[in-house]
Amino acid sequence: MSVSNTVSETYAAIARNLRFSDGVVLIVTYYIFKRFEPDKPGPVGFLLVVTPSILVPVLHLHILSLPLAITTTFSLYYSLILFYVATYRLSPFHPLAKYPGPITNKLSKLTMSYIASTGKQHTYYRKLHEHYGNIVRTGPNELSVNFADAIKPVLGAGGLPKGSCKSLSVFFVPRLDTLSQNAPVWYNRVADGQPSSIIGTQDPVEHKRRRKTWDRAFSTAAIRNYEEIVVRRARQLVEQFEKRAGQDIDLSTWMSFFSYDVMGDMTFGFGFDMMQTGYDANGVWKTIEGGLVLSTTLAHIPWLFTYLRLIPAITDRQRTFDLTATYVNHRIAEGSNIKDLMYYLTDEEGLEPEKPSMSIIHSDGLIAVIAGSDTTATSLTAILYYLLLEPAKFDRLRSEVDGYFAPGEEPLDSTKMASMPYLNASINEALRLVPPVISGSQRSATPGSGGKIIGPYFIPEGNNIFTHTHTLQRNPRYFSPYPDSFWPDRWLPEKDREKAPFNEEFILDLAAFNPFSYGPANCVGKNLALLELRVITCFIVQKFNLKVKQGFRIETWEEGIEDFFVVKRPPLPVIMEARRF
Repeated sequence: MSVSNTVSETYAAIARNLRFSDGVVLIVTYYIFKRFEPDKPGPVGFLLVVTPSILVPVLHLHILSLPLAITTTFSLYYSLILFYVATYRLSPFHPLAKYPGPITNKLSKLTMSYIASTGKQHTYYRKLHEHYGNIVRTGPNELSVNFADAIKPVLGAGGLPKGSCKSLSVFFVPRLDTLSQNAPVWYNRVADGQPSSIIGTQDPVEHKRRRKTWDRAFSTAAIRNYEEIVVRRARQLVEQFEKRAGQDIDLSTWMSFFSYDVMGDMTFGFGFDMMQTGYDANGVWKTIEGGLVLSTTLAHIPWLFTYLRLIPAITDRQRTFDLTATYVNHRIAEGSNIKDLMYYLTDEEGLEPEKPSMSIIHSDGLIAVIAGSDTTATSLTAILYYLLLEPAKFDRLRSEVDGYFAPGEEPLDSTKMASMPYLNASINEALRLVPPVISGSQRSATPGSGGKIIGPYFIPEGNNIFTHTHTLQRNPRYFSPYPDSFWPDRWLPEKDREKAPFNEEFILDLAAFNPFSYGPANCVGKNLALLELRVITCFIVQKFNLKVKQGFRIETWEEGIEDFFVVKRPPLPVIMEARRF
């Protein structure tokens, strides 16, 4: 008897012995994953280990050796489940079947998880839109949109929430799954029983309740208290640059040193002293950055957070939590000398019915540093990069600064700076080209809601959607001419605007300009960020001459930008010299 005949007879025997009831077990397992989407180790282990183990005797009895029966049963079991999943996701019966996108994305979010790990998801999404159009299926149950009319219905009041995670039982979470990967990116960031950060809070009612303390913390009156911190740290930055005159410095790194020191003062009552020491002595920046890389990668397959938490000691994510908790505890023990950010987040005024828990305060402390440091540093670096790239625009801004602040006068008057046309045009243009949260924020059509109409498209319930900020803000339908270039004139009145070449149509659609997000979950620190951007930009433009380090190809800097929810920037090496008046 030939080997091929033996193999054929073996598989024929396997087919005869796989009874109808065993096929039903496979279908039921697939349905459980598709409908209830378990992600806890107990039920997942039962479905993926115990259940196929029960089927092993079917093949072992008079057909295969036990090892071969185990191997065959598990292989066949997993293969058939994956086959069912793939068939459904690519079928015309899937609720997102009519939306275009790469087959790999339709099959699994693993593709996006890999791309996210490279830091290039923002450029990948843009290429998808260039190929497929306004709406692209970026995952089995996710869509990205590239039209301004989607911003309000997705992010605005009455728009979509960040997802639903109401438990059906102790074992299952409805519509959030391991295999279908339908979970919103905000799902499962923290262990059961622990509060999410305010950014990750999925319940709109809970988000609104927690947002009240943040709104008080960034009111006009509160920001006046923070101005002293910003000014003191701005002066320190200038002093450090003066000490390093003629030396190579990395502007990108120093913008982070400044912004982290400001947020340390504001949040914990003491700085991280990065500008003083010239490096990240406490490892704050490095630890937070490492945590963001991991979180962004796993956000596409959020069920993995469950298993990551089983080994928390090895992750930057856990070290980030521990580090900020230490700083928060120290700040609370020491008390406050001014009404800093923690003064409001701990409700020292006693305005709320009950004090926030320590776990919520720890979470808010972490978000304050992340949201207030990396984002501001990115915008500062982007402004200076574009001004370095085009010296004529640098000179134009310097002329404006000199017109508002005489030689020897520090640029500290926030009212004056808010009215400086070219300064604010330059800031807007940098925010347009390099938004701090460059890929936007996902929202979900909640199961049971009936779905949502977004422009000409219908988003079925249980599916996710986001407006891709990077693509929107470079879309020539909304920004023309020069959609990919730094052209502050687009933000000026027509009489002050330089004429565009070739009589290109001028378009400025503010509905597509969304660097601080939009709606109830927009950036609460927008006004503080603008204050920092204006002060530091004016200080540097007024007091220093900048030139690119020899050998550095400055035009390539933008290519090195990475997207890990907030932007991770490449070095920007320059030589700074004190300006002679």
